[in-house]
Amino acid sequence: MDDEALADLADAVLVLGREIEARHPRTGFVDVAVNERLVLRSLDRDGEATPSALAERLGLQRSNLSTALRGLEAKGLIVREHDGSDGRAVIVRSTALAAHNLALLRERWSEVLRSALPDGADVREAVDLVGALADGLVAARTLAPPRPLHD
Repeated sequence: MDDEALADLADAVLVLGREIEARHPRTGFVDVAVNERLVLRSLDRDGEATPSALAERLGLQRSNLSTALRGLEAKGLIVREHDGSDGRAVIVRSTALAAHNLALLRERWSEVLRSALPDGADVREAVDLVGALADGLVAARTLAPPRPLHD
């Protein structure tokens, strides 16, 4: 294992994230904070959840999650509803506005990366590698098994 290459990969991912963030559209979408983005990503990928499940999934303290949920609710990006089977439990769901917002962001991210993509780059291979690394880190934190690479 090449520790230097792994450190270089982490550095490149951080720079990539900063560069993508700097090119976010400034109009036409609802701006969200980092923790709000994590919540929306989780709801998009994993579906509705209780606040407790979201906090555990994301490794957020309940107070930080509560702040994010309040912000998202005020922006119309989530709804909190009582669970029909347990009136005390609350379920968090993303809204149609959240789905539209995510579609706009993903379109912009694709444009930004396409403009810098080297000829012949295997994007799927990069997605699989970075996704597996992210899943491995989350799994190490949550003790959940990581997903396998795509064939």
